[in-house]
Amino acid sequence: MRFAVVGCGQISSFHTGAIASCPDAVLSGVYDALPGRAEELARRLGIAAFPTLEAIAGSPDVDAVCVCTPSGLHAPVALQMLAAGKHVLVEKPLALTESDCDRLIDAARQGGLRLGVISQLRFSLAVRQVKRAMDAGAIGRLVSADLYMKYHRSQSYYDSSAWRGTRAMDGGGALMNQGIHGVDLLQYLAGPVESIFARSATLARNIEVEDTISCVTSFKSGALGVIEAATSLHSGFPRRLELLGDAGTIVLEEDRIVHWDVDGHAIPELTLEGLHGSSDPMNISREGHERQIANFAAAILGREELLIDGAEGKKAVKLILSAYRSASLGLPVKL
Repeated sequence: MRFAVVGCGQISSFHTGAIASCPDAVLSGVYDALPGRAEELARRLGIAAFPTLEAIAGSPDVDAVCVCTPSGLHAPVALQMLAAGKHVLVEKPLALTESDCDRLIDAARQGGLRLGVISQLRFSLAVRQVKRAMDAGAIGRLVSADLYMKYHRSQSYYDSSAWRGTRAMDGGGALMNQGIHGVDLLQYLAGPVESIFARSATLARNIEVEDTISCVTSFKSGALGVIEAATSLHSGFPRRLELLGDAGTIVLEEDRIVHWDVDGHAIPELTLEGLHGSSDPMNISREGHERQIANFAAAILGREELLIDGAEGKKAVKLILSAYRSASLGLPVKL
């Protein structure tokens, strides 16, 4: 599969590196709206720099496009590429509104194209082990599922790009930008959320969106839980997901199993990939992107099921937008 990458900011290196590592993929070229940025990356990688989005859309040398733009541009860029007959893999979030998510899903379906969204933590070996255990009912009835994402992002981080921390282009703060991977894992492992009650605030950063949010969740299974996300802290801590049942407990920190207390189930081989972006967004492993892009290419070729499609990507966006609506209304919101 011949890929193009749209957007040459920090996250693009995870995509270009993952494409290079995938035997089913090759990088045809890159594009960025900022003058010179794509050309510099193209020279470094020895590939082409596309002059416009239209050039990518019309290129016979591009089968699939990775969208790595600021979040507010995900939907329009992805729609343009789908309309041109390209398969599309979007960095998180899929889009900033449910209606835009639906437009992308419908466009892919109507065009017979693959649409995916980066949720690379699902490809972690530890997360796969936990998923198997949860599906087997290893912890019994789920009682509580709690997600803590207490991160640090400095004011200089937000000031480094004009789109960061804005409603129009970031779509939200600590929960939408930094927290969405954790929200995706929460629903993937604990099941769908039925309602959410949230309080949010901007306490430490000069931004339009929240830097601190706390939520109470009720799951369709009957379990209860909390979601806490922040970028306002002095120092950050690894993402922590606690899954507690009436027959066992499993705790994940980032992509590590740090607690396993499950009757009748041996402790799995613990996989310690070890990096986390609690204080530095670039301090994450590339392995998840590599596994996900390999799955995306194989799905296009008809060899594997696409594990994270547009419908899966929409789930986290919907929960986060429901939390924002709850915080705005001061009331619980049913999904």
